[in-house]
Amino acid sequence: MKQNKLLGAVRIISDTLHDFIYKCQARQQPSYFSREGGKIGFTNMIAITLNFLAKSMQTELDKFFEHVLKKTDTVTKQAYADARFKLTVDAFKILFDKTAEYASDSSGLKTFKGYRVLPVDGTTLDLEDTYSLRAYFGVDGGEHGCAAARASVLCDVLNKGLILDACIDKLSVGERELAMKHINRLKQLQIEKPLLVFDRGYASAELLDKLLRDNTPFLFRLQRSFNAQIDRMPLGDCIKDVTVKGRIFRLRVLKFKLSKGEVETLITNLPTQTITTADLKALYNLRWGVETAYRMIKGTLQIENFSGTSQLIVEQDFFATMFLKNMAAFAKIDSDELVEQNHDPDNLYNYKTNENQLIGILKDKLVIALLDPRPRAQSKKVNAIIARAARYSIPIRPDRSFPHERKHSKRFCSSGKSVL
Repeated sequence: MKQNKLLGAVRIISDTLHDFIYKCQARQQPSYFSREGGKIGFTNMIAITLNFLAKSMQTELDKFFEHVLKKTDTVTKQAYADARFKLTVDAFKILFDKTAEYASDSSGLKTFKGYRVLPVDGTTLDLEDTYSLRAYFGVDGGEHGCAAARASVLCDVLNKGLILDACIDKLSVGERELAMKHINRLKQLQIEKPLLVFDRGYASAELLDKLLRDNTPFLFRLQRSFNAQIDRMPLGDCIKDVTVKGRIFRLRVLKFKLSKGEVETLITNLPTQTITTADLKALYNLRWGVETAYRMIKGTLQIENFSGTSQLIVEQDFFATMFLKNMAAFAKIDSDELVEQNHDPDNLYNYKTNENQLIGILKDKLVIALLDPRPRAQSKKVNAIIARAARYSIPIRPDRSFPHERKHSKRFCSSGKSVL
C-alpha cells in the first residue's frame, strides 16, 4: 500500500496510552490507577472500553480477558463499572482529539478542487430514561418523551466520514451554538482549505459574520423566508450585498430549480473563478455523506447502546464511539486502497470494503495492536487487519437513490444487551 493511515493512528494512540501526562488527565484523582497492577489496570481499562462494546458487559469482559489478554481469570461487571467512575471524560476525548489532529493532515486524503469538504450536522441521542439523565440532558418528545442529548459533528465526507470534531450537550443547546464550537475547533486543527457545508436552519448573522471574519470557506443551504432580499432574487448565480439582521454581507447567491420544481437556494463565499455553478450543486450533494456517517455511528457502532446510566458514562461512551469511528475510517481508507489495487479491470463495477465486516474484524484486533508496544509486531497486526478487511468487498453501484423514509429506530438499553 502507498500509505497506512491506520498504522499511523495506532502508533499515536499507543504512545498516548502509555504517556504519564495522559494518565494524569484521564483519572479523577491522582491516587486512582497509581500502579498498573491488579486484574484490570489503567491501559486495560481504557482498552476494554474501546473494544466495540455491544453485548452484555460480563460477556464483553470475559471475552476481552480470554481473547485479548489470554487470561482465564476475569473481573466482574461491577468491578469494571466502579473503575469507569475513576476515569474522566477526557480519558476518551483526548484519544478522539488525537485521531482528529492526525486526520487534519491532508496528505493522502481526498479533496474537492483542493478543499476538504466538511459538513456540520446535529442529531439527538436517545438515553436511558432515568431521572438524573432527564434532569441533566433534557427530554425529547414532550411530557411523555424520554431522556435525550444533543450531538453534533464536523465530518470529512470525502474521506470515509472522518470526524474532525464532535460535541455532546444538553438538548436545550441549539445546533448553531454547537456549530460555533466546531468553527473554533477548526482553527485549532489548522486544516488546509476547509469548506464548511451547512443544511437548512443553520444560517444566521452570527455564523456568517464569524466565517467571513475568519475567511473560512462555507456553503449554506437556505430555508425559504430566511431573508426577504434573497427570496426576491431571480434564479441564477450572482454576487450581492445582502442585509441580514442589520448586517451587510457580500455573498454569492445561487438559486435554481430542482427536478420536482422546488427552488433551491445556496449562499457561499467561494470564488466564481474556480468553483462553478455545477460545482456548488455537487458540493451540497456531498453533504449527504454526514448522514451516512451518522448511520454508521448509530447503527453499526450502536452509540445509543450506552454502557451506563450516568452523565459521566454517557459522555465517555460518546467520545469512545467517535474515536472508534475514526479508527474504522482510517482502516477503510487503507483497505479500499488495497481493494482498488487488486481490482480486476474486467469487472463491471469498482469495489469497496464492506463496512460491517470491517467493524467485526476490528473487534479485539484493534486493541491488541494498541496494547502491543513493539513497532514491528504492531505493524504486522495492523497489516493483517487491512489484508483481511480487503477480502470482504462489495460493488459500488453509481447513481443509486432511495426514498427518504422516517423510521422509528429501536432504542438500546444498558441492561438489555445481547449475551450471544
